Amino acid sequence: MTPSQILSLAVVGVDFLIVLVLIPRVVIQRRESAATLAWMLLILVVPILGALLYAVLGVQRLRRRRTRRRRARRRLDASAAALRSELAPFRLVSPGSSALASLARSYCVDLEATTSGNEVTIYHDGEMAFQALCEAVGQAQRYVHLEYYIFQDDSTGRALLSLLTERAGAGVEIRLLVDAVGSWKLRHSVLAALQEAGGRFAEFLPVTILRRPFSVNLRNHRKIVVIDGQTAFTGGMNIGDEYRSRNPEIGHWRDTHARVRGPAALRLQEIFAEDWHFATGEDCMLEPRTVHVEPRGDVLVEVLESGPDRTAETIYYRIFVAITRAEKRVWLTTPYFIPDRAIFVALVTAAQRGVDVRLLLPSWSDHKFVLYAGRAYYQELLQAGVRIFEYGPGMLHAKTMVVDDTWVTIGSANMDRRSFHLNWEANLILLDPDIAAAMASRFERDLVRARSVEAPYRPSLPKRFGESVCFLLAPLL
Repeated sequence: MTPSQILSLAVVGVDFLIVLVLIPRVVIQRRESAATLAWMLLILVVPILGALLYAVLGVQRLRRRRTRRRRARRRLDASAAALRSELAPFRLVSPGSSALASLARSYCVDLEATTSGNEVTIYHDGEMAFQALCEAVGQAQRYVHLEYYIFQDDSTGRALLSLLTERAGAGVEIRLLVDAVGSWKLRHSVLAALQEAGGRFAEFLPVTILRRPFSVNLRNHRKIVVIDGQTAFTGGMNIGDEYRSRNPEIGHWRDTHARVRGPAALRLQEIFAEDWHFATGEDCMLEPRTVHVEPRGDVLVEVLESGPDRTAETIYYRIFVAITRAEKRVWLTTPYFIPDRAIFVALVTAAQRGVDVRLLLPSWSDHKFVLYAGRAYYQELLQAGVRIFEYGPGMLHAKTMVVDDTWVTIGSANMDRRSFHLNWEANLILLDPDIAAAMASRFERDLVRARSVEAPYRPSLPKRFGESVCFLLAPLL
């Protein structure tokens, strides 16, 4: 046999082995049927490329790390019990809360996880949110815990690091946790001053071939800051110039972030503590150990968390139920829209029931593939009566939904498979008529700067083909 024949035979053998090993593995994972078929087709047609992509994007669950996560939770049980005892007076199931409990039950809110006595301030401007964050950090007396998917090494990132370094020098406990992939540009040299001042830094799931399973696919997408157990920030904004509309290459950036004061801040502290323990093995559930929780307002808040180490996809379930139980409106804002079949059908049937369903999506995106895949859903949605708007002035990055006159969610989760099934995410559910009215008003203001997508949706043939290809490949994500 000639060398070329031997090479061809080797390639065929490798292809056959890849198909023999990976196809059963894909089937056993029991993904959505569309995702399973897409992976099978890719592996059958181009086995070597399919195997490489599967190694990077195919892992959906961290079985070994899920066990490690459970161990972390057990180690934190004593600290968590002390924290929850502080929250007990604010639980929605406490005496005298029957009317509130009835409201929560109507939207399938978890009464055990919902607290009263919260004050919530919502920011739609990145500069205002960043200034509020810096003001709160500057007033910290005991600790500041920060967790971000993206922490940029730019003027915004360095300004916050400088402030954190100053507070660390004043004796405040500083812990900064970033996702290893989302913040890969953050050089350790810029963290030296913070660490020398006593601040702590850690990366969530560093990508290394020495760590199994090797995956860049499952990431911590949360954005959480907790200050002294009394004040917390969460939502869609990371740390970087673009989030303050200061990146000239991107320009205007439209986002939504929330500040929470009151008992719900400790629930966000609990999430941070689990993530920090997972990354470092250290317990920071309560520092100092005595925490006194005070009511700051009258907003009901449920803090949701989800991730690939959990069997229950809580954020996904809550959003699905809210859509199916909506009676008046579902006004959704999201930068990345690739719904699975259940969410898609929920939106369509809500519109067909007479619910005012509106989607505010970007007209430009930093992820073109996702933008085009989302547009492949337009025609069916428009036919069902869903109204679609594309935001024009710049990058739309807010992740919010308003249902009827009471239910609002704000957080890090996008309306796509990645957020619902792959990433670690954190969302707030707010049950408050005033907040719902304010969020609805903001939604209408955004529509003024958006164009309405009219039915029938008929892009040009090249665009329609591109959207169809992205739609076909979307389940692989």
